[in-house]
Amino acid sequence: MKKYLKWAIIPTILIIALLSLPSFDVFYRDYEPVLMTRENMEAAVQLREAREIEKPGKIWVYNQFIFVIEQYKGVHVLDNTDPANPKNLAFIQIDGCTDVAVKTGLIYANNAVDLIGIKPAPDYKSIQVVSRNRNVLPELIAPDGRDDYGFKDLRPDNTIIVRWDPYKSN
Repeated sequence: MKKYLKWAIIPTILIIALLSLPSFDVFYRDYEPVLMTRENMEAAVQLREAREIEKPGKIWVYNQFIFVIEQYKGVHVLDNTDPANPKNLAFIQIDGCTDVAVKTGLIYANNAVDLIGIKPAPDYKSIQVVSRNRNVLPELIAPDGRDDYGFKDLRPDNTIIVRWDPYKSN
């Protein structure tokens, strides 16, 4: 009888231990989506003061300029006239940005699910969004490659994932 009792107690202890953990989310969720409404996302495309590059991504060279992606946040513009001393001119805030290209003076970048065209002033003191193709790109996926964890069914209407931040349990 003791042998059977031992095998009955072990699964019970395991179940109690698992149920006492804070959340099963800890085991499978590494990132959580950061959302913006479409209106806020579009309005947030702005020229900002130059700042340090923290999380660089792709790089594009056009004439004497270097464009460096700041993952999910925008594009740094550097003047490389003097390659020994490049000057950080400006930062173009573009939420959800992961890619950039420049052709005939226009900067093309993804603004999360949109493809936008930006015309900068020659001195990079101002910019103008001259084109926007909405919803032509796939929604950003989590860096770990997992799907949205069923989040699409729960999130508010008219929101777009602009980046994924590391998950912080409460």
